[in-house]
Amino acid sequence: MDNRPIGLLDSGVGGFSIVKKVINKLPNESTIFIGDSANMPYGNKSQEQIIELTRRSVKFLLSKNVKLIIFACNTATAAAMPTLQKEVDQQIIGVIQSGSLAAARTTMNKKVAVVATPVTINSHAYQKEIQFRNPEIEVSEVAAPELAPLIEAQKDFDTNLKAVKDSLQPLKGKNFDTLVLGCTHYPIIRDEFAQALGEKIQIVDPADQVAQYTYNVMRRDGLFNDSNEVSHEYYTTGDPEKFSEMGRAFLGDENLISKQVDTENL
Repeated sequence: MDNRPIGLLDSGVGGFSIVKKVINKLPNESTIFIGDSANMPYGNKSQEQIIELTRRSVKFLLSKNVKLIIFACNTATAAAMPTLQKEVDQQIIGVIQSGSLAAARTTMNKKVAVVATPVTINSHAYQKEIQFRNPEIEVSEVAAPELAPLIEAQKDFDTNLKAVKDSLQPLKGKNFDTLVLGCTHYPIIRDEFAQALGEKIQIVDPADQVAQYTYNVMRRDGLFNDSNEVSHEYYTTGDPEKFSEMGRAFLGDENLISKQVDTENL
């Protein structure tokens, strides 16, 4: 048994989509989540920049004595996870492997589309992981650099819907039956994606599979919390009130309060 918290990191508020699923799947576990909102979006940065920014968040979580770390960020998973896995002892769980598994299991016509940040798309990480599981699956990828900042800005439904429709235009005629939300910000506007796509397209949110995989790892390694004390802490490098507001809305926790932290000077 291990009573230390689970650590999660993201470039901003998108990680709340993973936090929610992890808390639902593992209600007896404590969590610590940090969103690097001061430096988002990660999707238009170089790999070296993403590695360094993610390293800062990892160091912060390690200072909080977490037992494992979830990269609740597709861009960090694609660009930084292989490097940072070599630098820390704690197991790191990424979202891309989990999302790819879910997509491979969901598609019926073996045509999957992925919408994500430019860094994630340019890495072709989803394409590689999905086709590793089933080489017959055709994967179409589209970068949507404007969506994550739009979500951070908390725009209205109609503004989000127009941006989603514009972002999905390159997928016209691809005949896919499954769309992977390849950025953890995107589930926050899942309703907009659903309206833009219609009922025939299945939407894959990697968060579900991430939570299940985390559960499996903790059961395998004997990491479950055996105490009655559970807490959830939230930190951001950006505006703590704005971060808290999004967290309260997405997690349904009116008492959620986040704290500001400077990861650059740890």
